[in-house]
Amino acid sequence: QMPVTTRVEKQVILGASLLEYLYSDLSIDTHSEACPKCSAVLCEDDIVEGWVPCDFGDYTTCCPNCQHRFVPHFTVQSSSPTFEGSQGRSTPLYCEYLSPWVLRKEIERILNDQGGVQAMLDPVWRSGTGIRPTLWWNLVVAFNRYRLPVSFLLQGSFQNRLINPTPDL
Repeated sequence: QMPVTTRVEKQVILGASLLEYLYSDLSIDTHSEACPKCSAVLCEDDIVEGWVPCDFGDYTTCCPNCQHRFVPHFTVQSSSPTFEGSQGRSTPLYCEYLSPWVLRKEIERILNDQGGVQAMLDPVWRSGTGIRPTLWWNLVVAFNRYRLPVSFLLQGSFQNRLINPTPDL
């Protein structure tokens, strides 16, 4: 795990609690993607290591066993009645697992074309099965991986009340 300060750790815990509050029984599986060529199961680290650094156009990773390049995926599941998976309610959402460079490019494109950060904070923006929920859940996965707080992504879910940082104790 990435080392973080106590203040950042409190924010990470707050974000995880808020995610669980909004998406009961939340499960994000980034550890069971199988290579379509050799069927080797790749963990999250394998997928990350297979990305081409600084390539904003490469959506693929490389299998460490057979060097086959493919688009990796992860799944998100929740028992929340508002959660919509790839096949409708009560099903997992399958998301392409995007490298930080591709994620940056796609977020910049969406933010420039679709109302900026305010639009992205609206819970409607992250619902459904299109590119927007895939981008939003990729942000959550990336923030969790690098132990960054996700609470600001959830502000639109709390009736315009700003999620304040935890007090310095």
